[in-house]
Amino acid sequence: MIFKFQDNGYVVVLEYAKEGNLREYLTKKFKSLEWGKKIQMALDITSGLNFLHSKGLIHRDLHSKNILVNDGELLIADFGFSERLTEVTSNSTGNKMGVIEYIEPKCFKDKDYVKDKRSDVYSLGVLLWEITSGYPPFRNIEDRDMLGYQISHNNLREDPIEGTPLEYQLLYQECWDDDPAKRPNIDQVYEEIFRLCNVNCTYEQEDSLAVASTSAPNIGCLNSLNNQLDQSDRPDLCLSDNWIDPRNESVIVDINRS
Repeated sequence: MIFKFQDNGYVVVLEYAKEGNLREYLTKKFKSLEWGKKIQMALDITSGLNFLHSKGLIHRDLHSKNILVNDGELLIADFGFSERLTEVTSNSTGNKMGVIEYIEPKCFKDKDYVKDKRSDVYSLGVLLWEITSGYPPFRNIEDRDMLGYQISHNNLREDPIEGTPLEYQLLYQECWDDDPAKRPNIDQVYEEIFRLCNVNCTYEQEDSLAVASTSAPNIGCLNSLNNQLDQSDRPDLCLSDNWIDPRNESVIVDINRS
């Protein structure tokens, strides 16, 4: 619902995300999450970002506190730094600010670098890793002032988590490649995660049938995949908005001053 005030201001009221943000959700639920759920979480985020990019928009501030969780579904939120590709400049706020761990490395090397879709893909790669670990990136790094330099100049990245499927690992490592030209586009990421999700559903069905031959297929898993097939039927797929200003977070930094 959209409301207009007398002073011509607007406010959007959306469904409450009862399970908080992704960071909080992983802290509380990670030990109980099986791989099937993790890959579905990755698909939710990727699907939402795919929709944004298809509309010529970039988010520019993806991190685990900007992903909300409602009834197990992940929603991209907080579009305060979002902008149309045709309007982005090196001087815009969203191009200078962000959470260090998820920021496009090129921004640390070149103050005039302009974020684009590939910058979102980098942030997505970090999120895909975070889903496998259950905790935020570089949580044990004490020298936060040098973190941006280490990421951008020394190619510092988190190590893969034991048990992560190799194809998924290679995908997020491609997403966070230091060279934007070597990163996959969001369509390619979506297609690969969708395929992995489909493969996982097949394995779950085979396991279920092996236990009890009379068991029904994993209809819930298949329905979840079918719901992702036609994004035109769900124009708000995996998107939300969040009126909490991320710039109030102490982890938000001006990369030109770090």
